[in-house]
Amino acid sequence: MRSYIAAWNKNDLKLDVLFDELHQQDFHGIHEGKKVNRSELKQMHTDLQSQGNQCRLVHFRKAGACAYDMKLTFIDKEGGKFSIRKLITVEDDKIGGSIDYNGTIASTKPNEKGYGLSYHWHLPVFLLMSGEEIARQERVPRTWHYVK
Repeated sequence: MRSYIAAWNKNDLKLDVLFDELHQQDFHGIHEGKKVNRSELKQMHTDLQSQGNQCRLVHFRKAGACAYDMKLTFIDKEGGKFSIRKLITVEDDKIGGSIDYNGTIASTKPNEKGYGLSYHWHLPVFLLMSGEEIARQERVPRTWHYVK
């Protein structure tokens, strides 16, 4: 992670290679309430870097057997700052999944698809699943049962 951030800040040409070494091919995650895959994440990184943002690793803490709490701060050309915090899972020394995180299990932003607070108990399970397992799942429509 540190070598990726160092290459980011130097605008190094080997950033793509480091991204590939850092993220699994079947990467999956949730960013601002939206599911993202590896290519979408790579495009987000490219967009952020092209705007001239510098990156600082604030902390990288173990949060479970294979999960880590990571906080990054970005500084733009005008000196403005913004931070992101992610809960990431590591499989075979590569990032397998990530989700927006603010220190609690129920921390993702809800959206029209239902990802977020209503699914907070399933988030750790979602992060531990591989992209192939997620793709194989049948999409079952949500049903509601009301009791008088």
